[in-house]
Amino acid sequence: MRERLVTAFAVAVLTVMLAATLAPLALMFHASFKPTGTLFKRSREVLVADFEVGALNSIGGPIGVETGADSKVEMLFTPPEPAPQQNRFLTIRYLKGEGPARWSTRIAQDLRKFSHLSFRVRGDKGGETFMVEMADLKGRRASVDLQQFLRGGLTTRWETVRVPMESLFLQALSPGLRERQAEALALSFPEGAGTLHLDDVRLEFRRWTWNNYWDVLVSGPFGRYAANSTAIALLVTLGNLLFSAMVGYAFARRDFPFKRAMFFMVVGSIAIPPQVLMVPVFILMKHIGWLNSYWALIVPNLVTPFNIFLMRQYISKLPPAVEEAARIDGASEFAIFTRVVLPLSSPALAVVGINTFMGAWNTFLYPFLLTNTVEMRTLPVGLALYKSITGVDWVHLMAGSAITALPVIIVFLCFQRYIIEGLTRGSTVG
Repeated sequence: MRERLVTAFAVAVLTVMLAATLAPLALMFHASFKPTGTLFKRSREVLVADFEVGALNSIGGPIGVETGADSKVEMLFTPPEPAPQQNRFLTIRYLKGEGPARWSTRIAQDLRKFSHLSFRVRGDKGGETFMVEMADLKGRRASVDLQQFLRGGLTTRWETVRVPMESLFLQALSPGLRERQAEALALSFPEGAGTLHLDDVRLEFRRWTWNNYWDVLVSGPFGRYAANSTAIALLVTLGNLLFSAMVGYAFARRDFPFKRAMFFMVVGSIAIPPQVLMVPVFILMKHIGWLNSYWALIVPNLVTPFNIFLMRQYISKLPPAVEEAARIDGASEFAIFTRVVLPLSSPALAVVGINTFMGAWNTFLYPFLLTNTVEMRTLPVGLALYKSITGVDWVHLMAGSAITALPVIIVFLCFQRYIIEGLTRGSTVG
């Protein structure tokens, strides 16, 4: 009974720890696929206009008409003034002549985020029809005929029309750009005369979208941040694999003056917090002219004390007889190191490579301290300084965080067995 309680308690503790670890990760990915919103809230729609506030729509854009030649368009609010607990809608009277006849309002939205445009509408006599249009800053228009959704035109009762964004030819907006920015929403009257009533114009958000990831990659310097992080992480990892193995082999197999004292210095330096070294490293980089350069981000990290310690401990457990046999066969020290020691040390090298890559990819302190231009930032620094003009853009920030986390997650999932093998095999070698 006691053993069952202990087991149940251990399982409960591990479950809570696992949930606490994975919850932030799940929240990050969940937020990264939202079209808009915050970490915990997803916006469902943008209320473009309910006509409760005069000549401005609900998002602050002006409402107006566009006419030419002998065409006429008039707007009337019903009731004329806002009244408590009374729905207010817009009445549009139109007469289409030789020139354009449109009602329009400014929206300034990227239409990729939305699934539908919806509005409530009815006609005075029935049969009225119009074109729904989206226009960009240069006047290019994407349009669709209302008769695709209400055959025969409007009726005299209120109906809700939902226009899918796919029915509009959005490629006509902002050609050459990925964004489909609509500056204005318009109702265009192709012929005849009539009166219609309009209310509750809304843009409905998509439930999920991949666009946030692409936006982050192509927006500003994020591509440069990713390239910097990739190059630095790979070079630092390769340097540690080579130099840590070489130094660890020398400590494990070679004799030289002050070997013991130097090894104690290496081990002791593991206990020094990296924050203590910030000022000395900054001063050194400044004096040798490496500030704001790749040299400052790569060279000081090409070999680390812990990796030297790990490789020395692992190599010292390898059977010396294999090396002696190679030496008898006439192999040089370099050949013994590259053809005998390194292949036998592959589990330890896997641990060094994976841990070093993850550390170099995620490092924030020194890239933030030693660089001062946008071109030299890495992904962690770029994400920490990421802000939009109006504040924190959570969905794109989380997409950027997901892009940063994905390589580390993939590397860990692919090579986790090597980490475990490298940490446990040393106890059975020899």
